[in-house]
Amino acid sequence: MDKREAVRVPVRVKAHCRHHGVVIHGFVEDLSRSGMFLRSPEMIASGSAAEIHLDVPGEEPLRLDAEVVRIEHTNEREGMAFRFVDPTANGRGIANLLMRQHATTSR
Repeated sequence: MDKREAVRVPVRVKAHCRHHGVVIHGFVEDLSRSGMFLRSPEMIASGSAAEIHLDVPGEEPLRLDAEVVRIEHTNEREGMAFRFVDPTANGRGIANLLMRQHATTSR
């Protein structure tokens, strides 16, 4: 059973994860109001706090505080699942990105 608070939408957005001076680069695979999955061969420990910067095309990067809730390291998928610490902090930016993504994929 899926325990997510919100529906995840497939996206392909560059992102940077900052944790104690370390910057990890990757691509967001899916995004929702409450979290995201970042594909990257580099990872930080589950439970770690991080600052995420999403490179939103045509806009300022979206900054989100997040916590790693799951690590995946398989042949099919490698990366980290994040839960946003305060989803309302940049809720409008996330909602706009989700709406734009939905508009481009439903054409």
